[in-house]
Formats: sequence, structure tokens, C-alpha cells
Amino acid sequence: MDLEKIISNVKNNREQIDFNISVDCVLFTVQDNKLKVLLTKLLPGNEWVLPGGFIFRSENVETAAIRVLKQRTGLDQIFLQQFNTFSDPNRFLFRSLIKDLGLETIDIVQLPERVISIGFFALVNYELITLTGGEFEEDTCWAEVTKLPKLMFDHQIIIIEAMESLRKELYFKPIAYNLLPEKFTMPELQKLYEIILDKKMERSSFQKKMLKWDIYERLNERKTGGAHKQPFLYRFDTMKYKVAIEKDIKFGM
Repeated sequence: MDLEKIISNVKNNREQIDFNISVDCVLFTVQDNKLKVLLTKLLPGNEWVLPGGFIFRSENVETAAIRVLKQRTGLDQIFLQQFNTFSDPNRFLFRSLIKDLGLETIDIVQLPERVISIGFFALVNYELITLTGGEFEEDTCWAEVTKLPKLMFDHQIIIIEAMESLRKELYFKPIAYNLLPEKFTMPELQKLYEIILDKKMERSSFQKKMLKWDIYERLNERKTGGAHKQPFLYRFDTMKYKVAIEKDIKFGM
């Protein structure tokens, strides 16, 4: 990341940015059967942080979260869910951050005493992502949620709460398909649920429940290349999902 670019950006946009409110985005994906989260680094040698940023005065919080994620992934069609507000007075101290970055002698802008952050979690298929490093070309990495490196601020707490929120949402909404390619098998969908919920599921009862909702279209295609029986491929049917919502179908696990 270019420190001079950060300073220039803050100076040039000081009138447009609301410095006491930000968004932090917990972007989940699945790679090698592991649930992972995207992390970035402010500067080489610093600890890792979540992708995030201050909100422009012309934005609402969701627009800001979409902007933050698009800058780092190139995607703007990502499943996004607001899950909590983080407002501890000591969660993000500008004076400490300015000192850590070596900017104590630079008058950037009058900074607030505290920063409140709105937390979002997002889901995306790993194969769709080409990481860009964002506006400031940060270092990035995918970290397993069970093996997080040391994080700055309260970002470990944010990830833990995002994980809890994801699991709760998954029990009541069929959102897991956002982590899969367009075409997938029932065993792949089941494996995804098991990874997120961290528990095994019985195959026949899982498939029966998924098909009962009538939101997955079975295609006239089978998965090829495996050593065992070739299962049918499915696709999430957006129109059927809308009909199911109108019928007040319960998606609880």
C-alpha cells in the first residue's frame, strides 16, 4: 500500500467523508473445503484487517459496503447482509493509528474521537474472484476462519459475530448457493452446509428437505469426472424462490 496515496486521498476527500462512521465487510468464501475470510493489510509490517472504509456523506451504509467490496474483488453482485453495529468507544482510536503509521507530524484532517462501524457479511464463489488489492493496492489473503492471524482493532470480534450471523441466516434462508458455481450437485450443497454449520448431516434427509422447498431446478446433466456415481446437477431457481417466499414457505433446517 502506498502511504502517500492514502494521505492524498484523505486530504482530497475530507469534505465528502464521514470520519466517525465506517463499514467493515466480512467476505466469506469456500476453498479446499475450508470456510475462509478475506483480509487486507494497511501497510507492510502491520497486522491484518477486514476490508472496510469510511462512508461518504452521499452514501448509505449498504452502498458504501458494495463500493468497498467492488474495489477489492471487481464484483458488485455479491450477497450482502448487515448484521451488527460496533460502537465500543475504544474500538478504533485515530491517535493510536496515526502514531502507528508514523503520521504524527502530518496535519491530515481534524479527526473524531471515536469511529462506529457497521458490520456486513458477504458470500461469494471463490472461482469468481480476482483480488485487486483495492483503491490502495493492499496486500490481501484468504484466512481460514478457524486459523485467523492477529488482527487490528476489534476485527476478530467482528468476524466471530459475522460467523454466528451467517449460521443463523443459513438455518432460515437458502443462502448457501451464493458460495457455489451456477451448477452444483446435492452432495456439494450438503458439504457446504456441513462446512458452515460445522456438523455432519444425513444425506437422504438433507436432500429430501432441499427438494421439498422446490427452489432447486434439477438439470438434465450429471457431474462428470468423479470415481463414483455421477449425481445430477442442480441450479438455484430465483423465480421459484420468489414464489416460495410469497407462499410463506419456511426454509428452516
